[in-house]
Amino acid sequence: MAETDVIAKETKERIERVGAADIVIGLPACGSADALHLAVEYAGAALPAIADGLKAVVLYPDSVLPASGAETEPANPAAALQLVPVPWLPPDRLPSVAQKESNAFQEVFRVSQKVAARACCVWNSVADRITPAAVRGLLEPILARDLDLAVARYTRPKFGGLIISSIVYPLARALYGRRIYDPMSADLGFSPRFVEILLQPSPQTGRPRALEWIPIQAVSAGLKICQVNLGLHPAPAQETADLSSVLVQVLGPLFLDVERNAPLWQKARGSQSVPTFGEEVPMSEERGAGDVQRMLDTFQLGYRNLQEIWGVVLPPATLLELKKLTRTAPEQFRLPDDVWARIVYDFALGHRQRAISRDHLLRAMTPLYLAWVVSYALEVRDAPAQQTNDRLERLALAYETQKPYLLSRWRWPDRFNP
Repeated sequence: MAETDVIAKETKERIERVGAADIVIGLPACGSADALHLAVEYAGAALPAIADGLKAVVLYPDSVLPASGAETEPANPAAALQLVPVPWLPPDRLPSVAQKESNAFQEVFRVSQKVAARACCVWNSVADRITPAAVRGLLEPILARDLDLAVARYTRPKFGGLIISSIVYPLARALYGRRIYDPMSADLGFSPRFVEILLQPSPQTGRPRALEWIPIQAVSAGLKICQVNLGLHPAPAQETADLSSVLVQVLGPLFLDVERNAPLWQKARGSQSVPTFGEEVPMSEERGAGDVQRMLDTFQLGYRNLQEIWGVVLPPATLLELKKLTRTAPEQFRLPDDVWARIVYDFALGHRQRAISRDHLLRAMTPLYLAWVVSYALEVRDAPAQQTNDRLERLALAYETQKPYLLSRWRWPDRFNP
């Protein structure tokens, strides 16, 4: 069993007084006393619906309540619900989103082992959006169905979460063969089996695992996965980072995972669905596509200024397709699915080969991503939700169809060099 003596001293003392528990619920993103009160109320309401007699530990940031928090802690709606503050570092004191999430998950996992929990879950998005049904949704598959990972699946607006829809989901699906709609989900339920694996050192480095792309790690370990529909996406506050920085933060770790897991994904063929629980909420169409002309202008500017970088990773046939797009009238602007899938694959390969700085490489992808967004926006702007879903499904299938292209380039990159 992984070591648990690295739990913060104050937390460990509280946990030792609690003793054993069936469930651990981590709320690292809880930012206010009101959100904590609501989350505790809903967690307490969910427990009897899962099973009788469950004892649970709720971990929350110790910064949420004053030092004399014993008097201000929420009323316990269930005698078996124990509240434990944790000295989680605030997000702005951690150097990256990935380290913030790793810090949160590791503490929950250690406590889960310490109390011999039968299941644990982490709510790492927006704590005040937790509902009894959501708590039950992430825990019940672990407790009642003997699954190892429950992944929250949220419905996004038509023009929301497009990096996930256009790159992350179809790439992970094509490579690893599982249709997990949000491989970046921060709201997850875990079995003790998976907790044990995630607390073991990385087999590549011997150091603690980077707890990113957890669903992909579950696939790699051959574990049983499900996803749970939890309604509309709980959108966080507006991000201040620019798009290029977001692409670096998201695609850098994803492409590193692609490199580490090459022996696994090279064997996978096609894709399979995973068990999905809960009723799917129809796609919202409240958000607009943004300034299409501005995105087109960015693509045109990128084509003029980034030829040297693009030429390092993209073959002549793709560069020719992009040249044609620069001469296309805005209303007819379409980036074919197969071309976009190959572009993403080419950048993953370029990231592996380190032909240029990885940061510069991923930032140079920004105008190409915006070209895809323009193409998508023009196609689905008047389409109902089902047609939009069908459109994204065709894109995912294109990634699967083009996977042999990635396999060939990965194994014999010199054959494809311009």
